[in-house]
Amino acid sequence: MSLKLYNSLSSKKEIFKSISDKIVKTYGCGPTVYNDPHIGNFRTFVFYDLLNRVLQLNGYETETAVNITDIDDKIIDRVNQENSSLKEITSKYELSFMELSKSLKILPNNHNPRATEYVEEMIEFIQALIDQNLAYEMNGNIFFDIEAYPKYGKFINIKDDLEAEDNELLKRNRNDFTLWKAKKDSDGNIFWESEWGKGRPGWHTECAVMIKMLFDGRLDIHCGGVDLKFPHHENESAQIEALQKHNLSNYWLHAEHLNIDDEKMSKSSGNFIDVNNLIKENGSDVVRLFLLSAHYRTKVSFSQKKLDECKKMIEKINRFAKNFKFVNQSIELKFSYDHNLFIDALNDDLNTPEAIGVFFSFISEMNKKIAKNSINKLDEEKSLVFLKLFNSIFDILDSHNLQDHKIPKNIQNLLISRQKARENQDWKLSDSIRDKILSLGWHVEDTSSGQKPSKKN
Repeated sequence: MSLKLYNSLSSKKEIFKSISDKIVKTYGCGPTVYNDPHIGNFRTFVFYDLLNRVLQLNGYETETAVNITDIDDKIIDRVNQENSSLKEITSKYELSFMELSKSLKILPNNHNPRATEYVEEMIEFIQALIDQNLAYEMNGNIFFDIEAYPKYGKFINIKDDLEAEDNELLKRNRNDFTLWKAKKDSDGNIFWESEWGKGRPGWHTECAVMIKMLFDGRLDIHCGGVDLKFPHHENESAQIEALQKHNLSNYWLHAEHLNIDDEKMSKSSGNFIDVNNLIKENGSDVVRLFLLSAHYRTKVSFSQKKLDECKKMIEKINRFAKNFKFVNQSIELKFSYDHNLFIDALNDDLNTPEAIGVFFSFISEMNKKIAKNSINKLDEEKSLVFLKLFNSIFDILDSHNLQDHKIPKNIQNLLISRQKARENQDWKLSDSIRDKILSLGWHVEDTSSGQKPSKKN
């Protein structure tokens, strides 16, 4: 199946066609570095990684950018609260984002541009909009004039009663948005000089200019959380498209929220779960699988129960993988019918739940053969290929964790006692011994060749 993606521009799945034959250029809106990111933020960032990996699976080379918003009202508030500097605050939380991304196996991006590195280019960009009568100045603030751009409103009907930003700044039109913010007393020494006075760029202009500088204002795919569709992505695209007369991006992909107590996670409301603690308590692989286990366009409610289910899934995969010489080194991937079902699911708008279902159906089929000692060489090859294929996307298997472990003496004794109970058909005792072994950190599988112990990860 050809890769199909749900395009927010058309509100339907479309067959993906890249601008160039091989390289796909993608941009995802990154963190605002005033605090540690929460698990809801990382649902979006792991979604970017999923898209990148599926594109590569389809033979594309990718050039990716995820920006760092290091100038923002929330950042300035944090600087004032902690009596710190802009650089100290943003460096601290940018490092946190990078370390958590690495822990969750997110592939490094080609670019992680910081907004503060492009302010001079932003000033020039804003001046170009003014020169084209697309923007105007009011008391040191610069606004984009939406009435000067008839195509404004690609993601939303602007005739609806929308919440407008910066209403107090005497804009011409209610939905005009800020390109440049005049300095306020609370900004302290966080400002840049421009011909309109001291100030700083607006958020929408930051992303627009970084896209223009890195990708000449033209992308294959622009990603973000669904809450960024309007106004952020609307306003980003309006600026570039009004100047350049072509689409900013051919495809717009938006990930749904991860909720807690049926509400969107939000740091400002205190309704969020810290990623770092979640990883410490459950393991990064469990958290990654949890974030990938639901379709990216489906709202998901956070629960420990779902994390525990993902933990059991990983344990099952690891037990299966230990039947083979699974190593991280590359092998030639020859795809069979089962493998292609998995790929087709991913190519159907990144349908990870279906792909996981295909993979576990395959595991169940092979486990039956393993239990009967009837697995053949071809089955082993197909299993290894599938493990590699699965891990190229989900990345939750580590060959180090799949090495055989020496069975401790107490576990060996329990296995002998359990075998005797089974020979006597004392199934209640057999089950209780198995539970005891499990509590000590070992699994037991019953196969045609006997009991097969394996250490829990």
